[in-house]
Amino acid sequence: MKWRVVGIVLILVVIVTAALLVWRRSAAADYGPPVVLCPGPDLYGYTCENSAAYAYIDATNDTGLYILDGTIKLELPFAFTFYGTTYTELFVSSNGNLQLGNANPEYQNSCLDTKPAPGMGDMIAPYWDDLDLRFVGYLETEVVGEAPNRIFVVEWDEVPRYDTSDLLTFEVQLFEGSNDIVFLYQDVAQGEAGNGRSATIGIQSELQELALQLGCDLAVVADASQVRFAHPEQPNGDVGLTAPLVMPDEATDPTTPAVKGPAADLLHQLNLRGERALADLHRQWIAQSPPLTAVWQRTDITGDGLPELVLLRHSTSEYPTLAQLMVLTPHADGQWELLLDRPLSSRHQLTPNAEFVYTGDLTQDGLDDVLLISADTGHLFVLTAVYNRPMLTAVPDACFGGLAVLDVNNDGHVDIVRDGCGRDERVYTIWNGQSFQNMP
Repeated sequence: MKWRVVGIVLILVVIVTAALLVWRRSAAADYGPPVVLCPGPDLYGYTCENSAAYAYIDATNDTGLYILDGTIKLELPFAFTFYGTTYTELFVSSNGNLQLGNANPEYQNSCLDTKPAPGMGDMIAPYWDDLDLRFVGYLETEVVGEAPNRIFVVEWDEVPRYDTSDLLTFEVQLFEGSNDIVFLYQDVAQGEAGNGRSATIGIQSELQELALQLGCDLAVVADASQVRFAHPEQPNGDVGLTAPLVMPDEATDPTTPAVKGPAADLLHQLNLRGERALADLHRQWIAQSPPLTAVWQRTDITGDGLPELVLLRHSTSEYPTLAQLMVLTPHADGQWELLLDRPLSSRHQLTPNAEFVYTGDLTQDGLDDVLLISADTGHLFVLTAVYNRPMLTAVPDACFGGLAVLDVNNDGHVDIVRDGCGRDERVYTIWNGQSFQNMP
């Protein structure tokens, strides 16, 4: 009898062990490798699929992010779990992605087929590309539905790719409760780089070395298409952080400019040929369509003893967004570095042209500043340095009369005097230590 009981117990142990092995094999089948292409699954259990089950939602809340290569911090309307970590806020990049615990405005997309993109953290990328929100297009949000089934929408609405007229409209929807992610594309087919040919589309967790990619520099999306990244019903319990990543305090507006477009060409030529390249570049700019005229001067703005190259470019009045200020500094080895690349226009104020009118210490820091005037708009700008970095500051009010720089209040520092300033015919403007302010 005793041996019979022992035998039964052994048989039960074998059965339970076999069942556990079968269950583990079944569970393991729900998870794939850490880095994988669609349809997945990845190691966490995310899968992706084309879909037609979701309605495109027109977001209406403008975030006010009118920038080239920047991010903005947004509060989530509900807790959202991504790769096993729950978040209540995120950053949105002008360049077509969401980041959780990270705020990197990087414009050069990286593929996710072998590893997560370095420096991008936990990222949801419906269309990571080099986009430009300075002059047109909107980054908008919307919350629809009722708890516990709300949808948070982030939409890039008619945003152009950098240095093109190709407009893109797409969005990402985050679902409360299910934690699903849906990418929806309304208009992404414009131009040779359309349909994703210059974009990365996918999700990743850089710290956990996980990624699931739909496409990279490939035409994998089309107008009216949708992609759903389904959160697993039973996610891999070994994946996820015990606490959310620490979010940066503020949205980013990089102090170090991205070197691209005309600034990249100028920097390359300076490093290749020195300042003698400027005359040849100017001839090329004038001959192109639309034509561009340039003026430049050397001024030590940062106080390092090496005069910076300050260069202004502008086109005709029909192309005000091409007016551009660039500041480059030389190094002892003869190489140059870009310090500032700034358009003179914004979506609120078009400034088609400007010229140098004064170089001297306007901000009372012992360093030279450069005063610029736009004859078309009557506005003044001052190029100065803050913590050794050039910054362009606007002087309040528009004036269309005479201009002089002199010491109005006899304090030993020069001030700006302007005529033709509307109701106040003459305006005196001083530096108050932080900004330029008109005197009463």
